[in-house]
Amino acid sequence: MIGIGVLYLLNRFCLISWTTGVIHNLLAWHGADFLAGALMLCVLNTALIAYGRQPLKHLLWVTLFLLVCGLFWEVITPIYLPRSVSDPQDVLACWLGGNSFLLLERTIDSLREF
Repeated sequence: MIGIGVLYLLNRFCLISWTTGVIHNLLAWHGADFLAGALMLCVLNTALIAYGRQPLKHLLWVTLFLLVCGLFWEVITPIYLPRSVSDPQDVLACWLGGNSFLLLERTIDSLREF
């Protein structure tokens, strides 16, 4: 979780201002949402482990969790938070971030077994 926080701060205060064009737009518009997907999965799995449950590692369940979170964030939140803006592409960014984190986690687990 600390790594995701560091990446967020790096993106917000350095990378966005250092880039231009398409890369700048991707980092500025979707960078935080990408990291949020990874953070949501990380927080959920930490809570599950804390309560003695198995972490979420199956692609189907991770996808459903991230889509529900992303849709809530992009559809429900703008209803009660006026400064929030709905962007369907952010749901995709959230999904990609969470699944990238899942892939990274699986890769690390397989390297440990090796």
